[in-house]
Amino acid sequence: MNSEHLIADIGEFPVTAYRVSKLFDDLPCCHRSWANQGHCAFLHGYERRFNVEFCCFTLESGTGFIVDFSGLKKIRAALCHQFDHTTLIAENDPELPLFRQLAARNIIDLRIMANTSMEGAARWVFETANKLISEETEGRVWVTSVEARESRKNAVTLTSQQ
Repeated sequence: MNSEHLIADIGEFPVTAYRVSKLFDDLPCCHRSWANQGHCAFLHGYERRFNVEFCCFTLESGTGFIVDFSGLKKIRAALCHQFDHTTLIAENDPELPLFRQLAARNIIDLRIMANTSMEGAARWVFETANKLISEETEGRVWVTSVEARESRKNAVTLTSQQ
């Protein structure tokens, strides 16, 4: 669908897409950046927050929504599984065998990621949320950006080229 269709729908205002964002928060977890030469090499934790922006050209039939927030339960569940009281360890961390032992003894809830940084978390959330929302809306809605926040002072944003 192109923007001409939307322009006809809303009158004189040139609009190419609708956007809405949803905050997913209360996701406390710990990680380490083993290759970092500073204190980030140690296990440390944050309450992660992810602000996900969704986009579409056509609104949901009936509701007129971009996306019904009550339909985002699968995304929330995926984020909780990955980040709620978990320990994130990089797949190339030299101490990965130790963390696997800790997980086997139920000391930690281990998640292995390609990149445990906030940049890596933003990418994981972007890809996961985009896949789930695309399935839920049959491709009508997609993710355009994810802001991953580790604290009120620090955040990283990953955006789509679309």
